[in-house]
Amino acid sequence: MKTLLTLLLLGCCACVELPPNGAPAAAIGLPVESPFQGLDPGHKTEETAHFSVKAYSSSSSALYSGICEENYTRIMQDLGLYSFVPARPYNVVIYRDAAEFHAKTGQPDWSGGAAYGNALLLFEGEGLKATIGHEMTHLVFNEFMGLSQAAGLRWLNEGAAVYEESRSNPASAAFYSERVRAGVAPNPIPFSQMTNLVPQSESQRSVDRWYAQVGSVAGFMIRQGGSFSFSIFLSKLRDGASVDKSLEDTYNGLWKTLPDVEKAWKLEVQR
Repeated sequence: MKTLLTLLLLGCCACVELPPNGAPAAAIGLPVESPFQGLDPGHKTEETAHFSVKAYSSSSSALYSGICEENYTRIMQDLGLYSFVPARPYNVVIYRDAAEFHAKTGQPDWSGGAAYGNALLLFEGEGLKATIGHEMTHLVFNEFMGLSQAAGLRWLNEGAAVYEESRSNPASAAFYSERVRAGVAPNPIPFSQMTNLVPQSESQRSVDRWYAQVGSVAGFMIRQGGSFSFSIFLSKLRDGASVDKSLEDTYNGLWKTLPDVEKAWKLEVQR
């Protein structure tokens, strides 16, 4: 189990990465062509309502397109984005293995997947299902919020992604639950630090309690406040309101400020 969790976590670590030439990721919603090399000739493509999935066999492309749609439906429900419609289908590329993925994308050794523009770049392996849940959340969050807002709210972006990763995979759920119990609950990171002191790279994710905490906080807000309210909260943030103002205007007295959320969340994780 320890080996499985290690592989799974390493397979879920890359979010929006810069292409090899150092150029910034293009804005969501504009036509984007990935600078990374694609699959070898002979690959298969499966088209669904929200995805174009490329893999090396018809069975694989069909299997992963189903997993993508399953995750998409759950993410939209959890985040309350019922009426949000992406500008165009998301592209999903499934490389044969880690060696091909790293060779063709130039991603660091710890990376098990990457989100670029409106595309997910992944590879077949034990951690793939969890990676899809995590990275797809970033695609949806980035497009809904706009890249500039998503970058400024990385704690919430990563928190939603960790929460959805846990929802997509029992091993992830067990790992983060234990991480919160043993590493976060006894000594939570103050929210004033959590929202500002963001890890520079997701390479730390398997050992950094920051990710476990933001995932726990995002899940707490979704469960306690409701998915519909969470979508309103995101909309207000997207429109430029502060976190405290968005909370006060959304949650009808449940929480008026981020310290209110912090106090309520601590009561849950420390009981």
